[in-house]
Amino acid sequence: MTNFLIKIRLIYLPFLLIAFGFIVIYSFLIWLVVYQFPLLTLNEDLTNFWLPFCLPIIPVYIFLRPRIKLLMLKDRQGNLPFLYLFAACLAISIPTIVLQNYLLTATGKLTPVIQTSEISQKPITKYYTIANHYIDKQHAVIHRRTEVSGRNNENLTFHVYVACPILDKVPQTRVDNNSTFKLPVAWLGTEYTKGISNHSSDAEKEQAFKELGIEAYNKLREQDLNQFVYLDHIGNNDHRKGYYAAIKEIPQYDGREPLVFESRNEPFEARNGKKLGWIFRSFAIGAIIWFVMLLFPKFNSAEFKKLPEYSFQNQWKSFCKFIQTIRITKKSSVSLIIIAINILVFVIMVFAGLGFISFDGQELYAWGANYRPAVIDGQWWRLLTNIFLHGGLMHLMLNMYGLLFVSIFLEPILGRAKYLIAYILCGLFASLASIWWHPATLSVGASGAIFGLFGVLTALLTTNKVDTSSKKGLLINNAIFIGINLIMGFAGGIDNAAHIGGLLTGILIGYIMYFFVDEPNNKRKKGKSIRPADEVTITTE
Repeated sequence: MTNFLIKIRLIYLPFLLIAFGFIVIYSFLIWLVVYQFPLLTLNEDLTNFWLPFCLPIIPVYIFLRPRIKLLMLKDRQGNLPFLYLFAACLAISIPTIVLQNYLLTATGKLTPVIQTSEISQKPITKYYTIANHYIDKQHAVIHRRTEVSGRNNENLTFHVYVACPILDKVPQTRVDNNSTFKLPVAWLGTEYTKGISNHSSDAEKEQAFKELGIEAYNKLREQDLNQFVYLDHIGNNDHRKGYYAAIKEIPQYDGREPLVFESRNEPFEARNGKKLGWIFRSFAIGAIIWFVMLLFPKFNSAEFKKLPEYSFQNQWKSFCKFIQTIRITKKSSVSLIIIAINILVFVIMVFAGLGFISFDGQELYAWGANYRPAVIDGQWWRLLTNIFLHGGLMHLMLNMYGLLFVSIFLEPILGRAKYLIAYILCGLFASLASIWWHPATLSVGASGAIFGLFGVLTALLTTNKVDTSSKKGLLINNAIFIGINLIMGFAGGIDNAAHIGGLLTGILIGYIMYFFVDEPNNKRKKGKSIRPADEVTITTE
């Protein structure tokens, strides 16, 4: 058998099987627990994009990575194996993402009703047509939200969510007294947005915010909301959260989950667009690209003999051993436990349906964000809880990377107990600095505490408590880390008050702990010498 046929049998066919199996199994599970039997209320961005984008790495790494080793892939940087793995993941994730968006629109049932009041008398479905209806703009409710995005929080988007009651018919008499207003069966939602650079001045941001309010008011007044083809019941996404926030503010709200729709003006039959065709096209394109990639590298016969070592059973045993190594025990690293708590809180918030890429300010407040009026009102616990909250995925990843880096050098010097004390104190004083500087700003994130740990490490580096061979590289790295992040903070969108407060607190704590830290020579005698570090430069928020 030629090398080409061997590559097809041992690498390409397993890739097709893995891709097809993942797409089918993942899509079936989402259809079962989200659409058919809604057991989970997951955010649509999570189920339709991020999970299908990230999860393929698991079967590819376990089943396909050993087979990619059968290819002789070498370059100067050693990136070719990663490129093949990444291409395989991408070839699986793209058709999976397209299929999830198709399932979202295709599985919904259309229910025709004569008037709005009939909706509550039938099982709730995805789509509706209403013969007789009236959109009551007079009792429209509004919620405003700001969203910060981008790797460095450079984008600022203002959202205005407007929810109007959907009535059976035009009221015979105009009701001007809101006290007599009754909750409708359903609401029609409309969103208006405006973007601006987050590095703009406060005056420019305030002006853009006011302009969006005026634009939304004028468009709402001029737009004929009664003209639509069908209504789309809003799923678990940011739109629904915005409309719900507006409705929950009215005095008549009784705590029940409101029915909110968005209008659709295209024919119902066209709701899926060309998604179905692109499922097969994207799968075929990915399969062809990966096939072409297999044509060039030669077959590695030496690795072929090792292939049985990478069986599923052996891979599963290795995975179980890895899980056992990260169990939290009394001897576990405190920094890893702190990182695990931060990630756990984020995961719980995601599965609570709060989002994935970013969280709404009101949700962060409800979960314990730092906020000066609330702290002054007696909610002192926010000074601590906010350092375990993060505004989104990128915020979490950058902070955990910075925390992991500094802990590698600092925790062996301080020990577990003193490291934990330093982290908590730096986080608390960073929170105090934040509310002292900001009169009414939500603040979340571990960055203030992380800056404090860098301050502790910097202070100890100026003493004789750290091995001299590692001082220069660490001091340079700390200076670069602190300088870059402070400069980024002054550009806007980042709580520099918490960063500076944590940093100064950390420096002070570092000099205090000087008297409670052993000399490096004493550490060596106990077999715990501190390893010199290479010079590394990182940035985080």
